[in-house]
Amino acid sequence: MFEIKDVDLAGRIGRLHTRHGSIETPAFFPVIDPLRQELPVTEIRSIGLDQVITNAYLLYRRTGGAPVKVHVFLGWDGVVMTDSGAYQILEYGDVDVTQDEILKYQKTIGSDIGVILDVPTGDVERNKALETVEETLRRAREALNLIDPRSDETIWVLPIQGGKYLDLVEKSAREALKLPYRMYGIGSPTVFLEEYKYDVVVEIIYRAKRILPGGRPVHLFGAGHPLIIPFAVALGVDTFDSASYIIYARDDRYMTEYGVYRLEQLEYFPCDCPVCRRYTPRDLAEMPKPERVRLLALHNLHVIQRTVKRVKQAIREGRLWELLEETARRHPSARSALAKFRKYYRYLEKATPTSKGEVRGLRAYGGESLWNPHILRFQEHILARYQPRLKGAKRAVLEPMPKDSKCLPPNDGEYKAYYDYFIGVIPWELCGVYPSIHVDHGGPTLEAIRHLENALIAFVHKLVKLGVEEIIIKGPGADLLRHRRPPNTKLE
Repeated sequence: MFEIKDVDLAGRIGRLHTRHGSIETPAFFPVIDPLRQELPVTEIRSIGLDQVITNAYLLYRRTGGAPVKVHVFLGWDGVVMTDSGAYQILEYGDVDVTQDEILKYQKTIGSDIGVILDVPTGDVERNKALETVEETLRRAREALNLIDPRSDETIWVLPIQGGKYLDLVEKSAREALKLPYRMYGIGSPTVFLEEYKYDVVVEIIYRAKRILPGGRPVHLFGAGHPLIIPFAVALGVDTFDSASYIIYARDDRYMTEYGVYRLEQLEYFPCDCPVCRRYTPRDLAEMPKPERVRLLALHNLHVIQRTVKRVKQAIREGRLWELLEETARRHPSARSALAKFRKYYRYLEKATPTSKGEVRGLRAYGGESLWNPHILRFQEHILARYQPRLKGAKRAVLEPMPKDSKCLPPNDGEYKAYYDYFIGVIPWELCGVYPSIHVDHGGPTLEAIRHLENALIAFVHKLVKLGVEEIIIKGPGADLLRHRRPPNTKLE
């Protein structure tokens, strides 16, 4: 059902197989109204999207429960995911349909991916949040009397609830492990996403993902802004959905990778999609409302899809962390999300491959670059596990990495190591091991200077413990240590 093809951090490129074909993940599911298609599905398809999501509860209400075939009804031959009405529960408190009715309906209409009738948490007080967790789990167990998540043609999704109460998120995820669902969802982030509380959202994702099995796909409900997508994918989210592209368009809002503009704020379109190549902001402003909404929605979908493709390419190249750094500079909410990632190092490092088949140099920009798992893994190995090959040498030389990254062997009777502001200490015999000579940066930042200072001191102490009697530090590293001269060192 789900194959993982490539990984970086905890993000993965995968293949999700359904009865109406397979889709490559990460994948965005645009929400479409079953009876109000302001952007025709043919135009959605033209962007390269092979999947959509629609609301089974609304379809059930509007057709009187008639057993339509959802693909025929929508005019869509790709993958169709259906939600069960949980959003209406979140907005209005309840729905006038039972879980048995909505599950049977999703099976009847031929949903490729369906969702149980969960109870979203939202932003509520703790006791209410606990109720939503327990009721969703109760319904997930009850649903097994009607569906078989292990063998049904429909892939059934079990949403994880708990909201901002992270222990409840973990409780929900642990209990979900006991049930035979093949796909999970992370529910109720919408209220936090709307308020740009991305730090809350990434913490919810992390707490669920570190418990859920890595081989099963995870869906994030309501995520349709380019700023959150790279962070969600980096933590292991495979699919996500939103109606943001059309909701923004109805309100004359224009989406970019770094924020949302109102149409009247723009004199130029900072985009090269078909809409922005053909029209100016004034052209759209003067159009009739339906046509303006259609074109803005089409543009907004282009932006979302372009973001997904950038994320996939970053995974391919092993540059997903760098994309997170870039995204964090676009909005304060994104920066707060990246700040959380420092706590996730073990989780991210465990999933990050040592290197890709085609080695590409990392790019370091600032303090956040020091938390790149590729870099941290190398540093940790040098300071915690690496044993210098002294071969009886009582003298060691540490010097800056040459600009051409060509490491020369030590002189007889000497031990030799190099150093770099972002990588730290690089023993001569490990010079060339990824990413020791594969980091490009424009010079040291304050954080990198402090990092190198601490790395040099720690490494010198390691050499002294092993019996090295004289340690010579050359270059700018010597200047860093003049006020903290380690034992047995000579600064040149």
